[in-house]
Formats: sequence, C-alpha cells, structure tokens
Amino acid sequence: MELDSFEKVKQYLIIEGLVHFDDEVQVVHLPGGVSCRVWKIIRNTDQWVLKQALPKLDVEADWFSDVERIHREHEVMQQIDLLVPDSKIPKVLHVDYRNHVYMMTFVRDASETWKSQMMRGVFNPESAKSSAKLLSQIHVFSHKIDEKHQSEFKDQSYFIQLRIEAFHSFLIQQYPDLQIDINKLIDELTLEKTCLVHGDFSPKNMLVQEKGQIVLLDFEVAHWGNPVFDVAYCLGHLMLKGWHLNKHEEIFLLIITFLDNYEYRVQNLIPHLGLMLLARMDGKSPVNYIQDSKLKDQIRAIAIDWIRNGTEMADVAEEIRVKLTLINK
Repeated sequence: MELDSFEKVKQYLIIEGLVHFDDEVQVVHLPGGVSCRVWKIIRNTDQWVLKQALPKLDVEADWFSDVERIHREHEVMQQIDLLVPDSKIPKVLHVDYRNHVYMMTFVRDASETWKSQMMRGVFNPESAKSSAKLLSQIHVFSHKIDEKHQSEFKDQSYFIQLRIEAFHSFLIQQYPDLQIDINKLIDELTLEKTCLVHGDFSPKNMLVQEKGQIVLLDFEVAHWGNPVFDVAYCLGHLMLKGWHLNKHEEIFLLIITFLDNYEYRVQNLIPHLGLMLLARMDGKSPVNYIQDSKLKDQIRAIAIDWIRNGTEMADVAEEIRVKLTLINK
C-alpha cells in the first residue's frame, strides 16, 4: 500500500489496528526527507511518526535504493535502544515488512534540527558535544550487539547504494584523475568493518532539545563498517555551513568541541572529509544552500587537495582551521 496521501495514511492506520475508525486523527506531512515519505500522526494526546521508504529518492539525479532498507533502520534503532544507556533516539512502536513501513514516537520537546539552528545563526557548542557523545556511544556499544545482528548489519548494500555509488563512484565519473585515490577510500569504508556506523550523521537528522541536547534520526544507511565515515560526514556539513554563513570561528568551535568529545578512534579522516565536501558539490545530492560558483570552486580545490594529500596531514584540527578560514565570502 503506497502511503502517498492523507486519506491513505488514515486508511492504513485503521487497517493495521493502530487507530479506531471513529477516532479523531490528524495526519500531517513532514517535509525535508528525500528517501522516505514521513507523516506525523496525532490522536488525542498521542503523537507518532510514520515512515515509508521510496524506491527512487526525491532528487534530480536517478538515485534508486531497495525499499527493504527501511527495515535496517528500525532494526538498528531497536538494537541501540537495547544497548545504549538513555539513548537519544525515538522508540519503535510498529513495524510492517510487507508495506515497508514503521512507526516511532514523536520527539515532543524538540521542534528544530541542529541544521536549522545553525542556518539562523545559533551555534551552540552543547549540541556539538551531545552529538559527539552520542556517536561515541553508538560506535562503542555496538560491539555488544549479538552475532546474528552484527552479521546482518555487515551487509552494506544500502550504504553502497545510497553513499558509495551516489558519492564516490559518481565523483569518479566526473574526476577520473581521482580514481585511484577515491577507490582507496572506498576500500577503507567497505573492507574495514569495525563497528556500527550511522551513515547519515548530519545536523539535518538531529533534533535539538532544551540545553542543546540532540535526538538522532534516520538510520536507514546504518551498517557495520568504518566509523570514519560518520565523523567525516558530520564535519563536512559543519564546514559547508561555516563557509556559507561566513561564520568560521563559530563553526570551528563546534568542530573542536565535537573532536574533543568524540571518544572512539578513526584513521585517515582528512581524505574522507575531502570526499564528503566534493560529494556535496558534485555528487548526486549536492547541498542546495551553496549556489555561488566561486565558493563552489574554492571548496572543490580544498576537497581535491585533501583527497590526494590528506593522509599526510597529522594535525587534523589545525588543517581544518586553516582551510575553514581560508575562504571568505
């Protein structure tokens, strides 16, 4: 059943026994996602979120992924909920493998994403600290996941479809001279499987609670892999906002806070960070808030240099600081 209208969502809820036919139910479409349809359900004092995977992602490029990935999402969420103390993620309430749907609790005390806060000029180090602490917990506590689930999560099909093919392989087509360097990064991500990786650790997937604490969403790209991807992915988004907003010092404080509070260990961060920056310029899903061609070219130059030469850079924080302040709009 394709849940592409308010009426169909209401019908689905009744069929599944989640609401009664005479209940007063509100259904609200939640915008922003490209890989799923997302609906907020309100019944009396109850508030839930319903998600259904899309076979083709809502971007300009042809970008397809198996809808079965949504089950990886709720399975990972359930494992984290079992293993991570006071985990800051929603609770899974309903699972439907036939229609590729699941429902979770609605985060009541967080109405804004970390991305939205930064875009309107709020740069709270507590959010950087909270996100780093939570990512550390996911990476560290994932070693307690039982062998059955670890084995399932080692299947990186969704990660390859949604990240490797859309970022790395797509970039090789545009930058064939980077093929050897990018293939090396692909090998590091797909062969060095050390812990659970979120795969979409972006400020747009973090709801901010009181005092800057974050609640993490969107686990459909989660897999057993190399944690450097999560760190590079998050820092890349922070750097892009620093350049776009011309807030270098504020963003660098967030980056330093994140690095100081991240308690796992990653290797070869700078080349992977360079790949993330280049992917957000020229991958299948470029950021929509950077349109200035000069700024794009400056970011590309930094990204390409890091992909080629980043392995030799020992002081990650200093290298990021230098490059972050190098570009002024």
